Amino acid sequence: MRFVHVADAHLDTSFAGRTDAVRRRLRDASREAFRRAVDLAVREDVHAFLVAGDLFDGERLSFSTERFLLEQGQRLADHGVTMVYATGNHDPGSLESGPRTLPWPGNVRVAGDETPHRITIHDREGRTVGFVTAIGHSSSRVVEDLSRRLPRPEGELPEVALLHTQVHASPGSDRHHPYAPSELTYLLRAGYDYWALGHVHFHQALAEDPHIVYAGSLQGRTHAETGPHGALLVELSGLSSPSISFRDLAPVRWETLRVTDIEDADSLDRLERRIGLAWRAARAADPPATSPEWMVRVVLSGPTPLWRELRNEEDRSVLAGELRELLDCLDVVVVTEAVHPPLPIDDHRARPDVLGEALRLVESLIAGQTRLETLDPEALAGVGSDEPAAVDAYVRGLLEGVEGELIARTLGEGASR
Repeated sequence: MRFVHVADAHLDTSFAGRTDAVRRRLRDASREAFRRAVDLAVREDVHAFLVAGDLFDGERLSFSTERFLLEQGQRLADHGVTMVYATGNHDPGSLESGPRTLPWPGNVRVAGDETPHRITIHDREGRTVGFVTAIGHSSSRVVEDLSRRLPRPEGELPEVALLHTQVHASPGSDRHHPYAPSELTYLLRAGYDYWALGHVHFHQALAEDPHIVYAGSLQGRTHAETGPHGALLVELSGLSSPSISFRDLAPVRWETLRVTDIEDADSLDRLERRIGLAWRAARAADPPATSPEWMVRVVLSGPTPLWRELRNEEDRSVLAGELRELLDCLDVVVVTEAVHPPLPIDDHRARPDVLGEALRLVESLIAGQTRLETLDPEALAGVGSDEPAAVDAYVRGLLEGVEGELIARTLGEGASR
């Protein structure tokens, strides 16, 4: 059985806080990514198109998205592709109301509540090639482990489970609410050949025997969702190992560019040149065929003679506008909370007051001479392990470059003294 696995399209996201033009482009990009996934399904002659929840972003359904979805569903129908859609926590309404009542073509099967639906998948000649068992969310806050409701499959043909869930302890799970939480240990022994999951917005494989896989979101929506996004092309066969390939389909990419070497940038032109060099260096490793539009967050930190200007909203707006042209980006946001005036850090570190003591503590922590013995790893929002060495390395990373900011925040306008 060959299929495309997508999730978390979040169509009609509002993208509040952006300009009207940027909001329109981002909404169009979400639909474009979905269209590219359908193109992939048609081009690769798949048997099924699986949507693992959060096709929508809420109760709003624009006319353009309604028409778009029905057209894409019909395209799949015209090529003999069965579309199976398991609703997620963002998908609106109920079975009786909301966008789920769209007049889908006959090839579209919707699992819109906590009742498992086992769907037979056929090839172009009508032969059975596998089964998809899907279960959905009937509300925005399902706390039950829906995976436990799926019946144990029996038979020799490929069996796929389609579910929008938060698998406990999966990478990135700390950034998502635990809707329909499930346990990896249970999924491993439930009898399915492939778990097509949605909810976590980054592509990741939690296991390979059987394959338990998040497709990730089709199109990134925030600066927390950097990197490529798209769909998975999957082929399951009882005679060989599954073939799974990720396809980058997102027309817009999000990036955070961190620039710290700005101490010699004493004019707008010099600052922009420094940022431009950093951007070109960051893009140097991109594949030659990659040409997405970019949503960029430029994070400036460290000492700079322009620290006053960079903390001024009007000046930041001017810089962001010029960077949009310079970097050829869809939009640019400039973040400058960590800039500070050039400071004699060693002189301040020798002070006999609270500031000097704090700077000496930071120096000792960064050098590994001191450990925060009572620090709880669970209180850290990014550490990957509770091993002492991992916690220490994480803390050192957090403290890099913090001395100047600490001085500026403590002494204010008099920081350069």
